[in-house]
Amino acid sequence: MTTHPYFIVRFRIDPKDEEAFNQWYNHEYLDTLKPIAPLFTKCYRLVGDEEGDRVYMTIYEIRDEASIEEAVAAFDRPGREKYARQWQVWEKAGIKDMDDRIFQTIYSW
Repeated sequence: MTTHPYFIVRFRIDPKDEEAFNQWYNHEYLDTLKPIAPLFTKCYRLVGDEEGDRVYMTIYEIRDEASIEEAVAAFDRPGREKYARQWQVWEKAGIKDMDDRIFQTIYSW
């Protein structure tokens, strides 16, 4: 069984900010991360419903367990300061219930 660790970010966004946030997140934040983060082998964005609210999840597949620390460090690489500041603005404006953590595969089929 080939397994990959995953870095998963889960949050809600104020509905009034969803369209602008998704535009920024997909086309600036993630698109600029992709070329400098080769240890993330795949990235998925998902949206679901939880008690009437939309809940977003971003799943970053990491190459292997030995690469976790280096992969996650890509968010703080030189040149990403602009996106870190923008993320902080979004956190204050409308992101809520955010959680991020590393998950390991324990079973697959």
